[in-house]
Amino acid sequence: MFSKRIMKTLLLLFVVASSVAFCAAKPDLERERAALLKAEADFEKARAEKGLEGWLSFFADDTADVAPGYPITSGKEAMRRRLEKQWNPNLKLTWTPAKADVAASGDLGYTFGTWELTGQSQDGSPIRETGKYSTVWKKQRDGSWKVVLDLGNSDPEKK
Repeated sequence: MFSKRIMKTLLLLFVVASSVAFCAAKPDLERERAALLKAEADFEKARAEKGLEGWLSFFADDTADVAPGYPITSGKEAMRRRLEKQWNPNLKLTWTPAKADVAASGDLGYTFGTWELTGQSQDGSPIRETGKYSTVWKKQRDGSWKVVLDLGNSDPEKK
C-alpha cells in the first residue's frame, strides 16, 4: 500500500506535469495574429501577381464566398466556376486590414478592413469602387492560414 507521503508526491507530480502540458499546448496568440496578418499580405500579393489562381490559392477547399449580388458560393471549385465567368485582369484590387484577431484555441481567426478596386471594365470604362470586407480564416493541418468565409460590401457611390 502507498504511504500518504508517496501519494502526495505523486499527486504533486501529476499537478505539475498537467500544468506544464497545459501551458505548452496553449498557442502563442500574438505570433498567430502576426501570422494571420502576413497571410493577409501574402494573399493580396498573390492576387496581384497571379490573378485568379493567386486569389483562389488562399481559400480552403470548403470555403464559402458571400459576394454582393450573388448566391452564397460553397466550395473553392464552385467559387472558381463563378469567378472565371467574371474575372477581369484589368482590375486592381487592394485591401488594408484594420484588425486581425485569433481565437484562444489558435486555429480560427478573422480580419476586416477596407478595399479598393480600380482599373477598366470589360468595355473600357474606368472603375473605382471602395468598400469593406471581413474574412474568416482557419489554420490548416500544415500550419498555414486559409480563408473559410469571405464577405464584402461596396461603399455607396459618392455624388
